[in-house]
Amino acid sequence: MKVSFRRFAAFALLLCMLFSTRAFAAQQRTDAAGTDEEPYRSYTYWEDYTAGDKTQAYSRPMYTVAQVVTGAQIGVDEGCKLNDIDTAPDGRIYLLDGGTSRIFVLDKDYRPAGTLSGFSYQGEAIDFTGARGILAAADGLLYVADTEHARVLVLDTSGAVQQVLLLPESDLIPTNFVYKPTKVALDSKGYLYVACDGSYYGAILHSPAREFLGFFGANTVRASTLDVLQSLWKRLTSNDVKRAADMLSLPYTFTDIVVGAHDFIYTATGKSGTEDIQVGQIAMLNPGGKDVLDEQAKNFADNAVGSLRRVRQAQDLGCLTVDADGFFYAMDTTYGRIFWYDAECNLLSVFGGSMGDGNQQGTFGLPGGITLSGTDILVSDNQKNNVTIFRMTDYGALVRGAQMLTLAGDFAAAKGAWEQAAAVDAHSQLAFRGLAKAYYDLGDNREAMRCAKLGADRETYAKAFQVRRTEVIEANFYWIALAAVLLIAGLVVLRLRLRRSGRVLVGNAKLRTALSCVPHPAESFRLVKEKGQGSLLISCVLLVLFYVVTVLCDTAGGFAFTVFDSQNYNAFYVLLSTVGLVLLWTVSNWLVCTLAGGIGKLREIFTVTCYSLLPILFGRLLQLVLTHILVPDEAAFLGIFVAACTLYAAFLLIVGMMRIHDYEFGRFLWTTVFTLIFMLIILFLLFLLFLLSQQVFGWLGTLFVEIYYR
Repeated sequence: MKVSFRRFAAFALLLCMLFSTRAFAAQQRTDAAGTDEEPYRSYTYWEDYTAGDKTQAYSRPMYTVAQVVTGAQIGVDEGCKLNDIDTAPDGRIYLLDGGTSRIFVLDKDYRPAGTLSGFSYQGEAIDFTGARGILAAADGLLYVADTEHARVLVLDTSGAVQQVLLLPESDLIPTNFVYKPTKVALDSKGYLYVACDGSYYGAILHSPAREFLGFFGANTVRASTLDVLQSLWKRLTSNDVKRAADMLSLPYTFTDIVVGAHDFIYTATGKSGTEDIQVGQIAMLNPGGKDVLDEQAKNFADNAVGSLRRVRQAQDLGCLTVDADGFFYAMDTTYGRIFWYDAECNLLSVFGGSMGDGNQQGTFGLPGGITLSGTDILVSDNQKNNVTIFRMTDYGALVRGAQMLTLAGDFAAAKGAWEQAAAVDAHSQLAFRGLAKAYYDLGDNREAMRCAKLGADRETYAKAFQVRRTEVIEANFYWIALAAVLLIAGLVVLRLRLRRSGRVLVGNAKLRTALSCVPHPAESFRLVKEKGQGSLLISCVLLVLFYVVTVLCDTAGGFAFTVFDSQNYNAFYVLLSTVGLVLLWTVSNWLVCTLAGGIGKLREIFTVTCYSLLPILFGRLLQLVLTHILVPDEAAFLGIFVAACTLYAAFLLIVGMMRIHDYEFGRFLWTTVFTLIFMLIILFLLFLLFLLSQQVFGWLGTLFVEIYYR
């Protein structure tokens, strides 16, 4: 028996080590620092099934630098700052010089077409040095956000000032409000939106008659459950003086505002403090000011920022533009990257770079503004004082056309384009999603499932799988029915024969005791305590199975249910949260109950704890099987069933602890509380020991290096 136990322990240890490295090897993907086509890296994302983790994957360029209009061509001189750029409906481009109070004009072919300067209004000279935003509106007027002078200037295309909009007088505006307009937007009905630096209330909204209507679309402060609990605790425990000294969490202000299709207002919030992971930097506001993208809570920039500069800086989506089809371009002014999204927030491409990549075409020092001229992208740089024109490549046009067909629901028509895109760029997850929808629409469900897996499209996969499952069942119904009848008949015959012969299915008494603890916990745990029917070997087997089944549920479940990223999954953490948790509970409970008059031995506590895992094992095994048979819409009961199994396992543990320690429920309750406290203390001590050992090994390593080199 001892030899068998040693062999099993060695096998279990080997199995745990194999699982704990990583469940699967991560797929290697190319992450080129630059290509022959461009001096910067053009990439997209390969997302996991929840779109929570985004892995950069090299993408064939969808935009390339077509031209750079230099400062010498524009006519800039010392002190010039190209703070913003916009395109008029007639194709002319207007560049705002916030350094010397001028407006440069380019024609639709990006050639200099004049300079507007020497502005005046009602006989007084107008100087808008420090202005940060310009809008070339459809009504033929130019709107300049004169930031430093707290006003919005309305000019005609000849440069004559038609109107000056100051801070409106209204009881809705706080008395301490500092009016610093930065960007202006105008919808098709003539409503004017003014984004202000430091305005936590949203954009200022003017009617077509330029009357103040109120604030529009304020950002909200995102708070976690911990933040809410901390705020409640402060309210209950602090006095008025302390509450007055607390810092308020204010919403972030808009960095850009533009009007999209159907008069939806797109806003950029930019960096959200110093967090590494940001969400919700882009909002699409309906006429009521509600963000229709809020439910996605998506990070529209990178999850992890490459250190292009010596000092790591927060990303800042400070520039935004939208085309007539709802495709929008958000620019990270910190790292010079342009993020291109479609109308449903699917990322198409990321391109561009900062001067940290080299002072080359397509890289920026300090981007001032971004605009569209047809499908060309124009970016002004107020450090280089030039304008970079990006032109869509043939591949970019192919993907854009295919995605427009997909968004319109014409999946079959988009199939050929997606096949070309996938052949050209194997890293295009968007292409595989489009192909999955196309194959599903055409009835090729097997191929739809394959492409949906590559594209991490669980919704399309579930639809195709449901149809494919029905096809398989219909084709093999008689065989499936015959197998079910034979299985049921075999079980009935087996039970009758066992009853007539008086034999039991499980001959080993200890194994029978372990299995019977589920239907008869009190009697089984009495046998463990009084008759010594507990088995350490069976307990270890159950514990190892608990770990293995947990890993399998995380990694080998049905695609439509499994949330698993092989690159980030760490089975060693699962080992600690399963095997480690059971061992920690066993030791802590033994220490507490020994002092509290408990008569349970360490081996008995371990045995009862492992036997109590049987309902969880059964629930997770059934879940593992059903995820390969059901689709999410049919499996609403799975979560309830697993939760019920977990609760029943807790019930078994309670009965077992009370039986082996000879406790009443009250004593069990308070000893359990102290057991949990002891578990936290042990974890703290282990963590402290780990930190100290790190410092000791670091000191020894430093000492070795010093001795070796001296």
